[in-house]
Amino acid sequence: MTAEKLGITACLALTDEFLRAIRVTRTKRELYELMEAVTREMGFRHFALIHHDDLTTDRSDRIDVKDYPAAIAERLIGQRRYRRDPVIRACLFAGSAFLWSDLPSIIRLDRQDHHSIEFGAREGLNEGITVPHFRLNDCPGSCTFAGAPCLLRARRYLGPAQMIGTFAFQAARRLVRAAGAPPAPPPRLHPRPRDCVVLAGRGYSNKQIARELGLTPRTVDGYLTEARRLFESHDRTELLVSAVLAGEIGLHELSRGQPG
Repeated sequence: MTAEKLGITACLALTDEFLRAIRVTRTKRELYELMEAVTREMGFRHFALIHHDDLTTDRSDRIDVKDYPAAIAERLIGQRRYRRDPVIRACLFAGSAFLWSDLPSIIRLDRQDHHSIEFGAREGLNEGITVPHFRLNDCPGSCTFAGAPCLLRARRYLGPAQMIGTFAFQAARRLVRAAGAPPAPPPRLHPRPRDCVVLAGRGYSNKQIARELGLTPRTVDGYLTEARRLFESHDRTELLVSAVLAGEIGLHELSRGQPG
């Protein structure tokens, strides 16, 4: 048997062993230990199984099982920069598990994104695999394995990570449901502010939004300011990500034609 086939066999065996174990996981602690073990087995240093939501307080209706460096957890969660994080933004557009090195082909990276990636690399998150998780009427989330020693090793586990990440998130959701915690109601945008947010997401300026909706630019500015306050967002990028994560607007609404 060739080395490549031996590698495939090992990946399949690891995935099968994980799936057997995850089905009988009954507590958050057991889930953490299982994720820790499979992360190390794949050659990564850290993992994160999280809902893409404000996790600054311990909420029984949200998934937050992670082994991230303290500085990364503080940046993403403590400072609530998750809405501006390039990996979390990429989850909105990637159809399946993706390598962090492939981020430029998924989203447009700006200076803040490059700074975030460099910060993560300094903390040991040099390469990773993230598996997006979306379910109707549920807050989006993801499963991430990060800190691989090399790109080739990370790419080798892209397929297993997809299956492991999907089943891990399903198991975490099962534990949340077992706790009997009702989902927190998302903030609600009124129709006109919502229209402004959608058009802003398509790249319209305030003047273009005003012309499209028959409003004054000042009114549009007020609606967008109201929306940013509602979602505690500092700029348009954070506002759009927050509105999508909260289920207020759909990604399909942002892909229609640009203004003329």
